[in-house]
Amino acid sequence: MMTPEELRTLTLFNTLESSPAVNQRQLAQELDVSLGLTNTYFQRVLKKGWVRVKQVEPRRWLYFLTPKGALEKSRLSLSYMHRTLESFRELKRKGDEHLRILSNKSVSGIHLCGENDLTEVLSFCFSGVEIELLSVIPENTLLAECLQNEKPVLPGLKSDELIMLVSMEHRSSLAALLLKQGLRENKHWIFFS
Repeated sequence: MMTPEELRTLTLFNTLESSPAVNQRQLAQELDVSLGLTNTYFQRVLKKGWVRVKQVEPRRWLYFLTPKGALEKSRLSLSYMHRTLESFRELKRKGDEHLRILSNKSVSGIHLCGENDLTEVLSFCFSGVEIELLSVIPENTLLAECLQNEKPVLPGLKSDELIMLVSMEHRSSLAALLLKQGLRENKHWIFFS
């Protein structure tokens, strides 16, 4: 598992590689940390020999990864990929389990409601099960329709179909919206958890 510091270091490496003329203020924004902390990160990577600095004009510098820095970037990238794949596998296992339970309850179709990575991962779970992915409902569209006092466009549900809320950010707002439309939890819709 990557620490926040390792993730920032990887972001620093990626930024320096794509923009060698970046200044520390821009890098602080990219890393989402203070300018002082950015300077501390720079000092650390310079001291470890991961980055080389070349002055091209007064008050203007170029930053380059050294071979040692490129090796550390590769190590951090592999660690990040490993963690991402583990997260994907865990979410897929949970999705498969949810769909197995719903299949045993004779659910034949699901509309996923969300616009995030989880929605994408769950869409992979439908192969090999007897439940059909009927649609993906964009959560932001639903919420925008409500904010504009419009009746949200929801799919018609057959008795063996459900809406699965996969949004983490707007869970309660979407649940309230569905309840307001007369759709009951566990009958018409469920949370993915």
